[in-house]
Amino acid sequence: MSVADLDRRAAITTARWAALRSRPITECPYDPAGDARSRALAVLWLRIYRRYRPS
Repeated sequence: MSVADLDRRAAITTARWAALRSRPITECPYDPAGDARSRALAVLWLRIYRRYRPS
């Protein structure tokens, strides 16, 4: 399954925003237990979040 570019950009932008503003990682808007699209976006969101807020 491929995720649309717009969805990817939204996940990256919101993850970066949350990390830079010290929001908790639990604010990920994507359900990791959902469908394949939601899982892929959750993984992307968490990866970007950890890149900008490693600890």
